[in-house]
Amino acid sequence: MGSLQVLSEYFSRAEVEYLAEELSRYHRIQGSPGLEEAGKFLRDVLTDWGLEVRVYDLPYSSEAFPTSAPVIGWFVADGYAEVVKPRRRVISSLRHAWTAVIAHSPPGEFEGSVCYAPTYRHVAQCRDKVVLTPDWGFDTYVGAVEAGAIAVIAFRRGAPPTAYPYYGLFPTIRDAGYLKIPALTTTREVAEEIIAQLERGEEVVVKGYVRSGYREVAYARVVEASIGRSSEGEYHLVAHYCHPGATVNDNVSGSVGVLSAARAASLAMREGRLDIKDRSVKFVWVPEHHGTARYLAEVFREGRRVAGAVNLDMIGEKQCETGSVLNLVRAPIRLLSKLEASVYSSLMSGLPRGSSFSSPAEFPLLRFSIINYETGSDHDNYVSLGIPAVMLNQWPDRYYHTSEDTLEMMNPRLVYSIGVASLAAVLELEGVRVEPYLHMVYGLDTMRVSGLPLEARYYLYGKVSRELGVDLKVPEIQPPTSGENVRLVREGYLTSLYIRYKLGVDFIRKLREELQDKFRYSMLALAIAGVYLLEGAKDVEKLRFEVSGELGVEVPKDVFDTLLDVAESAGYVVRGG
Repeated sequence: MGSLQVLSEYFSRAEVEYLAEELSRYHRIQGSPGLEEAGKFLRDVLTDWGLEVRVYDLPYSSEAFPTSAPVIGWFVADGYAEVVKPRRRVISSLRHAWTAVIAHSPPGEFEGSVCYAPTYRHVAQCRDKVVLTPDWGFDTYVGAVEAGAIAVIAFRRGAPPTAYPYYGLFPTIRDAGYLKIPALTTTREVAEEIIAQLERGEEVVVKGYVRSGYREVAYARVVEASIGRSSEGEYHLVAHYCHPGATVNDNVSGSVGVLSAARAASLAMREGRLDIKDRSVKFVWVPEHHGTARYLAEVFREGRRVAGAVNLDMIGEKQCETGSVLNLVRAPIRLLSKLEASVYSSLMSGLPRGSSFSSPAEFPLLRFSIINYETGSDHDNYVSLGIPAVMLNQWPDRYYHTSEDTLEMMNPRLVYSIGVASLAAVLELEGVRVEPYLHMVYGLDTMRVSGLPLEARYYLYGKVSRELGVDLKVPEIQPPTSGENVRLVREGYLTSLYIRYKLGVDFIRKLREELQDKFRYSMLALAIAGVYLLEGAKDVEKLRFEVSGELGVEVPKDVFDTLLDVAESAGYVVRGG
């Protein structure tokens, strides 16, 4: 009996629901007491199961180049806002939703007229007023402070009408001077009514408060459970457990998926039914990005080697409710591995399946897709260090980062199935053939593109197939050159938060206007460039060619040049030589 079949037999719907309900009780904002308490809950559960557990309390006040700057700790006690003119109405309350107060908002009371700012550029006109905006971002908040606004209330245009969106400030120690006015959220339904009143020429007055504060000491608590030993490196099943209280799919679902895999492995090993085949597996729960970067630094300081990782982020969606697709987010092409092939194979075996009309063929009974590497979760930290890592993720989700991402939107069986399939993928690595998987994704990738990105994909697949010893018939392509080189100063996942920490808010505003508004994949392109620079110094034009192949769209030369300037200013790369 294979490991996947064995692990699948330990499914308990009641246990999955219990774990999800208990973990979602904590308001798990990064830097908050609720996150640390949730980490303690994870530790206690794993210890009760008899697993070997370690807890890393990593100070947010430390720097984790180039991902996380020293971040300020925070707590919240209450938050509230109401319209007092023309008609009294509650428009935001922490008692209604944990997402009603924007994470890391400073405390304060306010009362004033509402000023609608449809984009971050419009907040300058809101002096002595309460800003209402759908264009949330740290630079929007800073713009409101600099304009002399008295509060910010944000909403999301694409959110369900009655949902409070989840937003945060994530201030670094260098941002403390900007933390001057309270920030809350409201629902799209309420915001649209206020905007309609303003358009009719009515004055809308809002009164409210936030009761919160900042913490001198806050920890990114990482919880690690272990099974097995190996001299050939360890594999990580990782999930971030941060985010607002009472929200579930992001990412209580992934956290419970990893818990389920750990629980099933523990039971099966105790009963002598599971042979882990000289494999070392770490089940890891992290605060997203910030905790992962600090944790991996500790892992390497201990002399450990990580051979691969599977990141579970938003895996539990009831697709009929959320409109989601289960995605296998691949590693960059240069990091294609047996692990990636094994995760695909294990998923195809582990997901609910149906039979075709008149043939032996079977297929998953849910929407599923394979997509090329994209950033946005903890696999980024691994990939940026040259470690093969994939993500299992459901996207889109109409309730993403809102108060309506609740337990009712989670499928317990799917959470469990994905969790144990991920573990089985690691345990069954030896029996996996990478060749058919490589042929499949090569075909998919070269069918979808043309021009320079197609040539670049020919080049990238030719290179990785030779490294894997697979006979893949690929056209010979010579990458272009420019005569200018660029090299990586230090490996890691470069974030916009770290760039803000190093270069300031004004630089981020410039970055938004000159890059993100011009080429929406700018930060993804920069992350991919960092991965390819792990190979050593490169010609700039060759690097742009490789990044374009990964993206499947050509990165404009002027955009790429600006990206490298940004990375060099942040101390991430050096040009010339």
